[in-house]
Amino acid sequence: MDKIDFKKMMKELYRATSKVARVKPGEGTFLAVDGQGTPGGEAFEKAIQNLYPVAYTLKFSLKKAGTIDFVVPPLEALWHDNPVEVPDMSQWRWRTMIRVPESVKTEHVQEAQETILERKGTDTSDVQLVRWEEGESLQLLHIGPYDQVGAIYDQLQSSALSENVTLGPPGHEIYLSDPRRTAPEKLKTIVRMPIV
Repeated sequence: MDKIDFKKMMKELYRATSKVARVKPGEGTFLAVDGQGTPGGEAFEKAIQNLYPVAYTLKFSLKKAGTIDFVVPPLEALWHDNPVEVPDMSQWRWRTMIRVPESVKTEHVQEAQETILERKGTDTSDVQLVRWEEGESLQLLHIGPYDQVGAIYDQLQSSALSENVTLGPPGHEIYLSDPRRTAPEKLKTIVRMPIV
């Protein structure tokens, strides 16, 4: 059984540089939690805390069953609101996501959630399995604290103007670093915006 590693299979989507790149992500399958609130706030953190146990329980149960094996990829988030139009961060709408293989089904997710509830007493029912398609986009790598990522969105917009294209929501961020183990100034985040 081969191990699925999205970072190796989809290098252009999980690697970026300080040069703006045009990518075509296409459709994918994700574990996701939808929410609203400040980036890094209580609701956002709870969403992450529910996503990872489901992802890892799925990984180990499907591997044990001989179905599939996969590397749990980085956390991703979609940001639906423009900060200029919605300046109050507590009102920002988002979706946290972890990509999973296409062969993962809703019943697999439900079984993982039941296992987590039985073993840890944790309710992860807010985690859903979604198919999401992302069209042609511009992306750029941000190195530094999360609260400085706004400058990257500005760079993407400037690049779009020079290419005569328009970017729209959602802003898509892929968190390549573990903030528990990485200094803020070394955090790596891919920032992507779709061409509309």
